[in-house]
Amino acid sequence: MGVEDKTQTISVDDHNERGATEIYVSGREYKVPGDLVTYKQIVEIWNKLHEAEGKHIIGTPGIDYEDDSKGEDGILLPGKAVLVKDGTSFSVDPEHVS
Repeated sequence: MGVEDKTQTISVDDHNERGATEIYVSGREYKVPGDLVTYKQIVEIWNKLHEAEGKHIIGTPGIDYEDDSKGEDGILLPGKAVLVKDGTSFSVDPEHVS
């Protein structure tokens, strides 16, 4: 008995055409184009939001996300993407770097 692969290939370009979405990264508001964000984008956003504090993530931090409107939460892994809605929240733990 095998395991069925239910992953889908999602084009970021297709989702960027859908307008801006307001998300929160470590409690700070940020607008992203479209309704899909990648792990790499969240790390870049975190770095941009913390630039004035002299903080910068090097490595692969742990990233959790939560969408209160759908009651969903999960972990965003390197190389992966997640669909977002206004208010989706990402918690980046720069101390948990692998």
